[in-house]
Amino acid sequence: MKIGTTILITFILLIIVIFSMGGGHGTFFPAKVVYPFTMLIAILTKNGIGIFPTIIAITQIPIYSLILTKKPKWKFYVLGLHILAVIICLNLPTEMFD
Repeated sequence: MKIGTTILITFILLIIVIFSMGGGHGTFFPAKVVYPFTMLIAILTKNGIGIFPTIIAITQIPIYSLILTKKPKWKFYVLGLHILAVIICLNLPTEMFD
């Protein structure tokens, strides 16, 4: 995947997720589905979405793209790991990100 396409996809997904959060008064469901690793860190550390989780969110889609470009046979591993992280993230009890 070309770098421009990856950056555009990352930017669009970030905008959608941020708007769905509504400044903390919206829903965090899209964030948990699109960026489960960021949300897992935020939930488990109980510090909210800080600098480190934000960096992970920004780099997640380009990392997926890089893996799928270099190792196309790994697509099911990447998809499986992402789905597993989403399932864990959606099932963790939290008061902060309901």
